[in-house]
Amino acid sequence: MKKFLLMTAAIAATSGLFAKKVKFQVDMTGKTISPNGVHIAGNFQKAAGASDNWKPSETAMTNGGSGNIYSVVVDIPAMAVYEFKIINDNNWGPGEESIPAISKVESAANGGQNGNRWAYIDSSKNDTTILPAILFGGEAPAGKIALRFAVDLQKETAVSANGVYIAGNFQGSNGASGDWKPNESRMVNLFGSNKVYEYIAYVGNTDAVEFKYLNGNDWPFNESVPSACQKGNGNQNRFFQAASASTALARICFGSCSACPSAPIPTYSYMFQVDMSNSNCDGGFDSVTVAGAGAKLTGFGAGLKMNQVGTSKIYALTVADLDSGEVNFKYRFHKNGNTNWEGGDNRILPLTKNDTTKITCFGSRVVGNCPSKPAPSKVTFIVDFTSPTAPPPASKIYLIGDFTKPQWQSGAVELTQIAGKPGVYSVTIDSICPGKISYKFMNGDVTVKTNEESYPDSLSRGCVEPNGVGGFNRTFVRTEATPVTISYQFNGCKVGFIPGTNVSEVLANNVKLYPNPTNDYSVLAFSDNAASHTVNILDLAGKVVRTYNNYELATLKIERNELKAGVYFVNVVNSNNQTATVKLMIQE
Repeated sequence: MKKFLLMTAAIAATSGLFAKKVKFQVDMTGKTISPNGVHIAGNFQKAAGASDNWKPSETAMTNGGSGNIYSVVVDIPAMAVYEFKIINDNNWGPGEESIPAISKVESAANGGQNGNRWAYIDSSKNDTTILPAILFGGEAPAGKIALRFAVDLQKETAVSANGVYIAGNFQGSNGASGDWKPNESRMVNLFGSNKVYEYIAYVGNTDAVEFKYLNGNDWPFNESVPSACQKGNGNQNRFFQAASASTALARICFGSCSACPSAPIPTYSYMFQVDMSNSNCDGGFDSVTVAGAGAKLTGFGAGLKMNQVGTSKIYALTVADLDSGEVNFKYRFHKNGNTNWEGGDNRILPLTKNDTTKITCFGSRVVGNCPSKPAPSKVTFIVDFTSPTAPPPASKIYLIGDFTKPQWQSGAVELTQIAGKPGVYSVTIDSICPGKISYKFMNGDVTVKTNEESYPDSLSRGCVEPNGVGGFNRTFVRTEATPVTISYQFNGCKVGFIPGTNVSEVLANNVKLYPNPTNDYSVLAFSDNAASHTVNILDLAGKVVRTYNNYELATLKIERNELKAGVYFVNVVNSNNQTATVKLMIQE
């Protein structure tokens, strides 16, 4: 049989292309090899030296002693889509493979017609791109299943000139240098008549796959995943639980949970407002902005400048024509060219009419104006790598947070080893101003994301909160101006070494809070044998909402009473001056 379909679109190209080595492979397990050998035919052949494209006898694949894998390396231009088929012979006919639906250029997502296999060669580096050895006539390499992703950008103002990408926890096993790389897994628009971009990954049939789409090649251009299709538990990624069968995921609209609507989406105006009276550290700020998902809110980019309301500390801005459904955003303030994001998860609020946000304090999700905050204080941070589950400490250990200038990685502070305590590092910040701070430790180079704490034990995240970009940060609420020491084991919520004690885990391991979450009451149980405990319950803004002084019993019943649904911090100080903070979650 002759090649049955011609390429429907010209090879995508960019300036500056040059020959690149590409290794095509096929797994012939279970097949009787034709006496004429195994060949590949496709639209790349002429560029690779054949007399023309789609010549079934001119590009032989050889078995290099690697079991049933046959391969060929060709020099062809990068930044291009290629179509091909494998033939167990040297001519069209019974020997050509039958391509499964999930592997064809055509798909239900793109609506096109083209039954060839396809691959996009994304790198123009002078190295070799090795394509996976898919089973002859199959969907994936042996022991794997195929996942085909499809995202529709028709509602985006423009498609990035840098390309559309997918990032997730599957990339390292699919040709990328590691997982969650925003510029290494490029999606392809296979038919110029639409804005549907696709990508095929090969995963294990029990893998829990997390991912996000990006309209661009870096994290500022990632979509904001609506809460309805997030993984949950504070994880703001898309999620797919692999099973035994290969799956073509349904086409969804960028930043949405479903296909792009054919009719215009209803839009409404929204007034954003925030109390900045607790953000007057270092002489205040130069401006306040709001940034969020979608083009109207700059895609979490430059943001929109908010206006001071009279002489108050309230800043507000009305934005028109926001898409209905939900609005996803955060506030920032700017000082001396630095952008300071508020801590915590993204604010996600429903939008079904022209509406106004309720006033909250910058960094807080509790309705109401800012509480008073203590004067700046000295805070000592300690991270302990002596736990059996901790990685070996790198040559340099860093602290990053929202209280440095600039914030996070750009303002990283190096810790030093505590004398006589190998694997334990500390740093003291002399004057921390915000009432609530967010931070984490880094084991090595701050530009390498995998060096960040990730808190892998999902059942032990009581000391962290979602950070709005799929991860978590540690938090601490200052309630007074006296110096304080915070010590944790790396990547977890267990207390680490504290100078002046001979134990690594003090009060935190002797305080239990249950049930948690609750909609009625919780019991705080003490097993540290201290004579008494003082307990303060604080809201997310750091305001003390309830106090129990010098409590002498072994259990304390915390009644909900007037406490609203939300997250609270329970701060405990025992009579031995040991401290612990646990998170209390109250449900409706």
